[in-house]
Amino acid sequence: MKIKKMMGLLVPVVLGVLLGLGCASSGNKQEGKRDRAELLVDIAHGAYAEGDYTGALTNLFEAEKINPDLSELHHLKALVYHRRNELDNAIVSARRAFQLNPKGWGAANTLGKLLVDAGQFKEAESALLVALADPLNPQSYKTHTNLGILYYRKGLLPQAEKELSRAIKENAGLACVAHYYRGHLRLKEGKAEEAVRDYDRAARKLCGNFAEAHLALGIAYTRSKQYDLARKKFVEVQQLYPDTPVAMQALERLRSVP
Repeated sequence: MKIKKMMGLLVPVVLGVLLGLGCASSGNKQEGKRDRAELLVDIAHGAYAEGDYTGALTNLFEAEKINPDLSELHHLKALVYHRRNELDNAIVSARRAFQLNPKGWGAANTLGKLLVDAGQFKEAESALLVALADPLNPQSYKTHTNLGILYYRKGLLPQAEKELSRAIKENAGLACVAHYYRGHLRLKEGKAEEAVRDYDRAARKLCGNFAEAHLALGIAYTRSKQYDLARKKFVEVQQLYPDTPVAMQALERLRSVP
């Protein structure tokens, strides 16, 4: 009787241990799948950085089969599609990333920027304000820039100038696009010399190959009647960016300089 009683007590204990081991095994399996998916996303990041967008997407699709709920996966997909000029696909992926991480600045800023490009200003503004509300946003100057462009395109010029100026104040060296659009505002206000200063900063080496900024600088030189500098800049644009639409515009502008 005592042996039967002891066996009766041991069976639930053994079952509990076995069940516990089963849960642990299942948990380890899930962790392994997540690790595998994250590794594929890391590989996709490397491909994206190298300009291999097909390779990036290939790894992201494989990661999505394993774990479709990684916000970073969909965020990177949005960036890749944007590089491939597939705006609709980029927005779909950015929305999914934002849904999975609705308070993070990264997906919110990317979604907002893409929606600005698509002219969907109401939803774009909401996403960008979420990005600005994140106290851990290390690139808020980009978010202010995107908001500034949004307001500029809506014709809300005072709001645009406020956001662009905040972007420049936060990171003057890298706020190239903010300088560029603030230059547009200065030209609209008839402040050609101030526009020259903004376009000049947008065209500096830290901003990379910003061809449009160089062209705009030449236009601002013309508006401020600095004709020699304008001619020099338009010739430079043709030399820097041969056989491009920007070079053709520079040639046309050069012909019209007094």
